[in-house]
Amino acid sequence: PLLNSTPPIHGTNVTVAVMGQTALLLDRVAAFRTAAGLPAKVPTTPSAGRPPPGVISGDIAEASLDVEWSGAVAPNASILYVYGQDIFLNSLTQAIDNNVAPIISISYGLCETMIGTNYSINSINQLLQQANAEGITVISASGDSGATDCDTSGLASEGFAVDFPSSSPFVTSAGGTMFSGDV
Repeated sequence: PLLNSTPPIHGTNVTVAVMGQTALLLDRVAAFRTAAGLPAKVPTTPSAGRPPPGVISGDIAEASLDVEWSGAVAPNASILYVYGQDIFLNSLTQAIDNNVAPIISISYGLCETMIGTNYSINSINQLLQQANAEGITVISASGDSGATDCDTSGLASEGFAVDFPSSSPFVTSAGGTMFSGDV
């Protein structure tokens, strides 16, 4: 409805920074925009950290989806794709430290109770709090496993769990839909 409202809200003069950990295939993003009838705008893609990663097969679908749909929701916005070897230590840190955009979108996350094995949840929360203090809105996907984010396969056996950074008090969580069986 926002795209058809009066006046229409298309993301004009807005920059959205999308976090990633793979190089993008910009021709695919351009093809998506063409097929969807969107303006021919491809994202700018600064890398965070050295060396920048190449195309990582396990991440390219996620990254493409994030960039393409951010651009579809706000077709006139400037999409900035910030990527590095690690989504938290490189991409998110660089985007916040350099205040690259007023909106940051991150779809990567980990089971909150397991994040401590790879990252310091307190350090990342301090980074997200810094973003808030700078006026940056951080939006994060709530995870792909509903209320059982720690379960990696099969039926829920690990109990209720949430996804981080979506669970951070400094992040707006988006999503939460999971379908099973016939829809």
